[in-house]
Amino acid sequence: MADDCRELRLALWYVDAQTSGVIEPADVGPGGQWLRSASQRDQIEHHAKGWLSEAQPKPCQIQPGCWAFPALALRNRRVTAVIVGVTLEASAFDQPWFGASCREAGVDPASARSGLATYTGPGKADVPLLSAALRQIERDHAQTDLDAVAIDQFSEQLLDSYEQTNLLFRLARAMNGLDNPEDLIPTCCNQMLPVLPFKWIAVKFWDNARDLKGLTNRLVVAGDLPCTTETFHGAVTEQFGGRRQQDWTRLLDPSSGGVPELVGSEVVVDQIIHDDEVVGVLLAGNKVGNSPMESDVSSGEMLFLEATSNLMGVFHENIARFTEQRELFTGTVRALTSSIDAKDEYTRGHSERVAYLGARLAQALGLDAQIVEQVHTAGLVHDVGKIGIPEDVLRKTGRLTDEEFGQIKRHPGIGYEILKGIPAMKPMLPGVLYHHERWDGNGYPEKLKGEGIPLIGRILACADTFDAMSSTRSYRPALPHQAVLDEITRCAGTQFDPRLAPLFVTLNFDGYDQMVQEHQALSGFAA
Repeated sequence: MADDCRELRLALWYVDAQTSGVIEPADVGPGGQWLRSASQRDQIEHHAKGWLSEAQPKPCQIQPGCWAFPALALRNRRVTAVIVGVTLEASAFDQPWFGASCREAGVDPASARSGLATYTGPGKADVPLLSAALRQIERDHAQTDLDAVAIDQFSEQLLDSYEQTNLLFRLARAMNGLDNPEDLIPTCCNQMLPVLPFKWIAVKFWDNARDLKGLTNRLVVAGDLPCTTETFHGAVTEQFGGRRQQDWTRLLDPSSGGVPELVGSEVVVDQIIHDDEVVGVLLAGNKVGNSPMESDVSSGEMLFLEATSNLMGVFHENIARFTEQRELFTGTVRALTSSIDAKDEYTRGHSERVAYLGARLAQALGLDAQIVEQVHTAGLVHDVGKIGIPEDVLRKTGRLTDEEFGQIKRHPGIGYEILKGIPAMKPMLPGVLYHHERWDGNGYPEKLKGEGIPLIGRILACADTFDAMSSTRSYRPALPHQAVLDEITRCAGTQFDPRLAPLFVTLNFDGYDQMVQEHQALSGFAA
């Protein structure tokens, strides 16, 4: 603004009423020294304070030929101040007061006059025009300030929108994974909390959400509730449980009672819907803001929460479909296992026990849950190829001939051929094909050796051998556990992986023994 005033031949002062501070012109030389003299400062400060108390301040002649212009008082929440412009007529330099003020400032009058030539303007007739120009300059700068504030606010909103959009993308990507929904939903709530200005975000699934293991009828809360979780849980269930899609209001204020009254704030409540049925709710409340207006829930925040609840509805639907497929897959696997048991009652339950022991060994190795599940499934179907072996060979009580043993050795390959066309079985195929390979390379069907045998095959080799030796067969009785474990220890590095065998013998076999008793009761054979 100082440059604008200089073009109008006005020297500029800024007087702050709150701090009693005066900012003087920064001009150098004798002219600037005169402008900053005590007498000029006193005059400017005196008139500025008067203008601050006037509704419509007007320019005045503070000395003969010396005019001061108020550029409208600034009165807002940050400052109470006035900007003052001063101009001089040529006649002012011939007035007695000018010479006196020069002597007070310690400058030569001629030098001061020369230095103040920049501020020598027209006479009294043009004072109203200069005053209007100064006011327009002030208004322009005030608008610029408002525009800057608006740009800052827009930038903040843009940043918030970006963060919310980015979070929605991350949530959508996370919800593509169908494992461990009991962990994923709390994680989503915790990720939303820093992005949205709410003190808490909660998700509640009803008891009709049967497909979400670990979340059915459960409340998930991120942030700080202004009441106990138990009280909040009860209020949510009472107010929203059993509500239909049509019977819904998304934004509730405390006067409506229920949850908003309990937490003392507006609450956004969005439905989580699956197959046109409400299976849960997403809630957010106690918005944080610096003013009552900022504490009101915005349309953008409501849109974000609505989008998130829609994502959770899709996630629930995906989980339901995944559960159906998994149950179908598991049923198929168990049907295959039962078909093997039907061929040889002496081996009833063998595949389930191998699956159990293989999964325990995989856990002891520290493998992740998905790999453990794959080992378990592979154990269930590892002998499915025996469907293709003649029953008289499987049930033979005496020693097998070389030809008969050759037929037995075909069952890993037969099982592989049966299962290879099922995409979901792909991770389990190495366990089916290679559970009879040996560490020393003398196994079958491909005589793989050492680390060349897939890990799942090496794991099942330990489990399969233990159960075979621990179970009664048509040609021999079951061996005691310790004898079997001693044999596994002895064969580490020849038949078995030398790293797996010592770990296998340390497993707890209580669960295995319970399975043996159950299978024994079903088969009617002594273990």
